[in-house]
Amino acid sequence: MASPRKKLSRLVNLRTQQKGIRQVLGDLEADIMEQVWQESPASVRDVHERIAKKRTIAYTTVMTVMSRLAEKGLLKREQRGRAFLYAPVQTRDEFCSDAISTVMRGLLGGFGEPVLSNFVETVGSEDEAKLDELIRLIEAKKGNAKPSVTSP
Repeated sequence: MASPRKKLSRLVNLRTQQKGIRQVLGDLEADIMEQVWQESPASVRDVHERIAKKRTIAYTTVMTVMSRLAEKGLLKREQRGRAFLYAPVQTRDEFCSDAISTVMRGLLGGFGEPVLSNFVETVGSEDEAKLDELIRLIEAKKGNAKPSVTSP
């Protein structure tokens, strides 16, 4: 099986108007992944029942999207009887980290220096404490220490 990181690079289509994982996944894909991350392994029926509490959706739609998520390498599936049980290939944190890495590699490869300067400018204008954290992470990286990353 190919590594999730290689498959993810083909998946990322950044939608900056969205928040969180919805920037790289469609709304239904994101809802399904959140459900499977919360409780897995999960059948299509399990996921459909939980999503259907929040919105009207066909069972077959959930089944199709879960099958496509498996084809993309985000879910793995195992047949049990007549049903498939799905589980995430990566934790939510691993998925987010890989998506961010893919986006950053793409931006750096395409734009280089302007990406770095705009990143620093954006971080600095948002929150000076984040700029200090960025400096700390850079210094730790230069010292070959493994920096600890704090979640926002």
